[in-house]
Amino acid sequence: MLLRFSLWLLLGTLLTACQPDLDSGPLLDFVGGSRYTAYTRIINTPADTLTYKIFAATTKAQNADTADAPNLTNMRIEVTYNPRLNPVDYTGLSISDHYDRGDTLVVFNRSMKRKTFAFQNTFSTRSTPGYETWKFTSTDDQNQTSTASFRITVRPNNNDSTLAYHRYTVGLQAPRTFTSRSYIALLPGLTFPRYIGSQTDSPGVPYSDVYGLIDLVYLPGADNSAVLASPSSVPALSTLWPTDSTTRRTTRLRTTALNASTFAATASPADLTAAYNSATTPASTRTEILVKGRVYAFRTQDAKFGLIYVENLITTPIPAAKLQVHITK
Repeated sequence: MLLRFSLWLLLGTLLTACQPDLDSGPLLDFVGGSRYTAYTRIINTPADTLTYKIFAATTKAQNADTADAPNLTNMRIEVTYNPRLNPVDYTGLSISDHYDRGDTLVVFNRSMKRKTFAFQNTFSTRSTPGYETWKFTSTDDQNQTSTASFRITVRPNNNDSTLAYHRYTVGLQAPRTFTSRSYIALLPGLTFPRYIGSQTDSPGVPYSDVYGLIDLVYLPGADNSAVLASPSSVPALSTLWPTDSTTRRTTRLRTTALNASTFAATASPADLTAAYNSATTPASTRTEILVKGRVYAFRTQDAKFGLIYVENLITTPIPAAKLQVHITK
């Protein structure tokens, strides 16, 4: 009997040792549901649109013990793109050069003083084959942290990665107001939401790595109209966004006489460069009001040439521009 009691005592001790300390860090979890991404998944559509919702709370606050509950002090979200952020040019570097690292961006970093915090974000996945890992870190005022993550793997049903240029279709959602923005980095094909450049949404946090990628800003107009503009030509960006040329990129834009068929026929870097050089309007840092079916040529600050075909301009339920992009690697 004594031996049996000792075994149960030992088992109880081991279980207690394995039980995590519920007060060791904030509660951090994804909100489930058919519309939310809350787990690792594989998709076949590059630049697909997904939504997640994350919830954080101090454990004591969850248990209604708010008097002694610490405050949350920070929520940080990082995305690591593997094998890299930009498309691979297989005609250039050796294969080993393409897989030596992942590219990590801080896409959300907010200081706070509160017991609970919920955040929802709609984002576009990578436009190239590979995977992206989203890591969420919540910190409280006792310097305790909790992390959560999910991974999205993109496996396109085509062999576009072997092309000498990059092509993708992406939806660029309209900002809610003229003082907010949405953004696109043309080479990786990534879009970024309004809080990236909003001082109101992210006080004191410059997203310097992201700023250095953005080529175009979506400017909303009257009657759901839209203009694409170079960051260097938009003075009303957040004061957190420095004004030097390294973080406010200059993209040159020209209107072309191309249509959907001739756009689809541009199948090489030479075609894309020629389309820009033979465009019908002088180079500018912003487009006219976007017109469905029109094709705009561009040259990025790092001399990547490309075309944007306005496939559709959606007005409901949320205004957005559906854009097809061809760009030299």
